[in-house]
Formats: sequence, C-alpha cells, structure tokens
Amino acid sequence: MDRTKRKNHEKRLFMHLICVLQREGRLMDFLQEDLSGYEDGQVGAAARSIHENCRKILKRYLTPEPVMKQTEGECVEVAAGFDPHALKLVGNVVGQPPFKGILRHRGWKMKTLVMPKLSEAQNPDIIAPAEIEIQ
Repeated sequence: MDRTKRKNHEKRLFMHLICVLQREGRLMDFLQEDLSGYEDGQVGAAARSIHENCRKILKRYLTPEPVMKQTEGECVEVAAGFDPHALKLVGNVVGQPPFKGILRHRGWKMKTLVMPKLSEAQNPDIIAPAEIEIQ
C-alpha cells in the first residue's frame, strides 16, 4: 500500500467510529448545536435519544470496562510499577509508591474491539454527507 493510501486508511479507521456515531446517533449535530437558546428539559429530551443511539453503536464495536474494579469514593492502593497511562494520580502526590488515595473516577479501557472493513474509495475527510431532498 503506498503512503497516501495507507494514510487515508489510517484516517478512515480513526474516523469510522465518529462517522457511525453521527449516522446512527446524530452525535456531531448535537455537539455542534448551540444549546444556549434551549431550556434544560429540551436539551435533556434530545440528549436521551442521542445517548441511547450512540450507546448502541459503542456496544456494536467495542466493549469498554473500568480500569479499576473498585467503587468510586472507595479507598485504593496504588502499588509500585503501576501503569501511568492507566492510572492518573492527582492531589498531593509525593514520594514513591505505594500510594493510598480515594478513587475519583474508575477510568475506561477496551476489553474487546470489532474492527470494521472500510472502503478504500471513501473520502476520509467526510464525517457525514450533506443530505439533499429532491422534490
């Protein structure tokens, strides 16, 4: 595969999930909308539908699981040799592990991933095509 094709393929892999979230859940439309003119109830009603549709897409392609199994708010110990990509230490971090602290967010990691087959012909810059109703 030549360099340009490989770069486009990599871009498509990266963009695919965003494209599907837009197509199935209209996530990009929601995120680009200026919500300042809407009441909280209107935003909540729209968000519920978008959340449901986007969640279905995530379940189709990947299985996320928490980095930490403990409950948020629980006291945890961070052993020496911890993965700094998986655990972010905040607060008064001094000295060397082991550290003890309160779990504020369990984090997320990917348990499984289903990679889609992508068309090499598709433009990797397009998230969603414009739709034109012909009358």
